[in-house]
Amino acid sequence: MSQARLLEGMTVILTGATGGIGRRIASALAASGARVGVTDLSRDAVLTLTEELREAGFSAIGDGFDASSADDFDAFHERMMSELGEVDGLVNCAGLWEPKPFQEISTSDLARVMTANVTTAFVACRSVLPAMIARRRGSVVNFASTAGEYGSITPGAHYAAAKGAVIGLTKSLAREASPHNVRVNAISPGPVDTVALGAATPQQKADVGARTLLGRLGEPDEIAAGCVYLLSPMSSFVTGHVLRINGGSLL
Repeated sequence: MSQARLLEGMTVILTGATGGIGRRIASALAASGARVGVTDLSRDAVLTLTEELREAGFSAIGDGFDASSADDFDAFHERMMSELGEVDGLVNCAGLWEPKPFQEISTSDLARVMTANVTTAFVACRSVLPAMIARRRGSVVNFASTAGEYGSITPGAHYAAAKGAVIGLTKSLAREASPHNVRVNAISPGPVDTVALGAATPQQKADVGARTLLGRLGEPDEIAAGCVYLLSPMSSFVTGHVLRINGGSLL
């Protein structure tokens, strides 16, 4: 199997598909041979992305909804199975980063960040895992963060707590699903050059990049490549793992 078509014949759902990293993941999944179902909050943005994938010759469907809604996600999962086939892979990229000093974080801030980062992953996994386990085939990739492993450098304790919960969810689901040949892993990105840094000056970006051993920010394509790897047969003996794609920023 060529590396360019590592996901040939697979059907994959991607949440958070229209963000800076999500769009590159969508393209990488499709270019690797997967049939892709993309979701995000904005229906217009999702439909635009879906049309771009189709115009490039890829098989894709999409819809906009809140991925924390079990009813909405289950409906999309059913549509995926009807139009593209049984789901072999799931990438939970949906999330929310809201930096804020701890004393300024309200309980509603905490709930919103937890819902966006943890509930979305929980809902999606609960929807797709039973069928994967029944077929003894599947791979899930959740999105953690270095903040969830070591604490947030930029004030954001609620975000760090949410990403720590994603790591706990990932490892727990790996223990339950892996005996059924279904793998569950997470990616923990370091600083990545996305729209989240759009307000930063070139010097501020350089300062953030300098914290890594490679002396630069990561690129969304480098995160997307990790998703393809964790979904593909190349990682068939990898489960319960947090893949750190962070340029050596935290050892």
